[in-house]
Amino acid sequence: MVFLAKRLGRFTTLFLFAIAIVLLALWLQLLEFSPNTFLIFSPFAILAFCASFALLAGTFFVSVPKSGGLELNREDAPKLWEIWYEFEPENIGKRTLFIDDQLNASISQHKRWFGLFGRHTSLNLGLELLLLADERFLRSIIAHEVGHAQCQHTTGATNLHEFLETFETLFEYADPETTIVGGIVDWGLGAWYERAQGELMRVSRMNELEADLIAARLCSPQDAAETETFLATVGLAVSNRIHDPLETELLSAIRAPQPPFIRVEEQRPSLVSIETQDELMPEAWKEATSATSSHPAFRERFENVLPNQTPTAVEVGEPAAITCLPLKTFEQVKTRLTQQWVDQIETAIGIY
Repeated sequence: MVFLAKRLGRFTTLFLFAIAIVLLALWLQLLEFSPNTFLIFSPFAILAFCASFALLAGTFFVSVPKSGGLELNREDAPKLWEIWYEFEPENIGKRTLFIDDQLNASISQHKRWFGLFGRHTSLNLGLELLLLADERFLRSIIAHEVGHAQCQHTTGATNLHEFLETFETLFEYADPETTIVGGIVDWGLGAWYERAQGELMRVSRMNELEADLIAARLCSPQDAAETETFLATVGLAVSNRIHDPLETELLSAIRAPQPPFIRVEEQRPSLVSIETQDELMPEAWKEATSATSSHPAFRERFENVLPNQTPTAVEVGEPAAITCLPLKTFEQVKTRLTQQWVDQIETAIGIY
């Protein structure tokens, strides 16, 4: 099944539906030869057919995850759009740029019109990332995301991703814990689904390494490797100094604390300093790749783009949030994301 899903994507459900049709036909034959057996198996046959039909419907109506970020058009962020088009000048269908509050970047592609025609590409950039990275590192990061798009790592046309999304679409309307149809699918295909998720993680790690090589080609191997160094060490610093203390603070909070990206902005000089990078480099370098992770470890990624080299701390320039965003847009993004953060946290802790 994994073999088929990696090659047929969402349309693997047609194969499952065909099996269900054959089983349904065999069950109907029992009506003539053994009516009692027909009645005994009728609940299972009907539910199995309904479940396969629900998966088939999910093939044509795979849900497109909504970004929690703010959409920026070309007037709002001309420099970011310019970098994107520089690395991906070809017409790839509709494009959307989002800014969220994460220390991350991602790109997603979804085929429209029942998965047959047209593509919608969405690029997400995290405000924390824009506040920490300079323009050189941001260019390498965007080049990496463009590499994913060029290799169709996220379309689901030839891999597991979109097929697994058909399960998500089904379970969204038929919860396996509360509905019979969802329970039948989970019982019949649950073990395979877990194996497919593991395979998806393995493929994802391979895709990351391939996208890193494309970033090295579009920018330079040195820039790509130094970007990996920056992300690994500064990411650890943000986790240790910002996110972990914030999680502890939230446990006893009675009102929304200061958003993490504001703390990142205030502590940026220390977070990106050479001293911080030197301090955290050994920890980042010795980390091993986890079988359940979608991303390879820092050492594997660094050696992939710059083999036989040892990483050293890198100089970080002015934040890309300042050099790549108009001041008005930057302030608007901060204000709106701050309000989103406050609303989300106050709802979570029961303040209305």
